[in-house]
Amino acid sequence: MGLNISLDTNIFVGVLNKEPYSLYSKRILDQIDSGSVDCVVSTVVISEMCAGYHMADQTREKDDFLTHVEASQSYDIVELSVGVADQAGRIKAETGLTLRDAIVVASAMKGGAECLISNDESLRKASKFIRVLSSREFVDQAAGRSRA
Repeated sequence: MGLNISLDTNIFVGVLNKEPYSLYSKRILDQIDSGSVDCVVSTVVISEMCAGYHMADQTREKDDFLTHVEASQSYDIVELSVGVADQAGRIKAETGLTLRDAIVVASAMKGGAECLISNDESLRKASKFIRVLSSREFVDQAAGRSRA
């Protein structure tokens, strides 16, 4: 078992839309797909991805995404349980994050992720609960670890 990380929705969306930092996000997704990194994914992230696919009328792409995430042994999907909901409520109360972001953080914690990767700067408010890195920071730190 490799490093265990969690991803925010913007990592997946950034790659699809070729947004800034998409090259870094793509490298992370490639590491997950190769099995060198394990990934915790909140059902909130999955629902946001599905919403985007539905809005773009991309049913086949949505089905491919779901099949990939569910079938891959590198992804661990964390569902919204009572315990995750309780932790998310605490995170929201202490940080002022949106409930959606608090659920993503609580899911990452429940799944044992060592860090949460997001290109959303507001998630840094959760640093008291989990290490938050941008995709670029994660890739740069991983490169540093491989040189060491």
